[in-house]
Amino acid sequence: MIRSDLKERECPLARTMGEIGDGWMLLTLWATLNGVTRFELMQEKMGVARNILSDRLRRLVDQGLLIRKPISSGSRRCEYVPTDRAKELRAPLSAFQTWGEKYCPAPSLVE
Repeated sequence: MIRSDLKERECPLARTMGEIGDGWMLLTLWATLNGVTRFELMQEKMGVARNILSDRLRRLVDQGLLIRKPISSGSRRCEYVPTDRAKELRAPLSAFQTWGEKYCPAPSLVE
């Protein structure tokens, strides 16, 4: 759950976490930054419930981090494309991934 009270804090990190600090928000954003832009594929790759993914995508669109656009003219299906604002999060999220690879091994890799 996003903590809206963090958005009002003096600390920039707290404000950032208040906007995108939910784990599913970060993973959804990371998926789109890595080319997974369609709902069904995101759900499959992330293993997230439809209602959770739908909510996080809506929030990311509302916050100006993703753009929802039809796949083709007249189509009800859409894709979610990162905005320039979202693209600036690639480096910090990549750093989190690198840290996780080092300090949080996958369960199958733990002896």
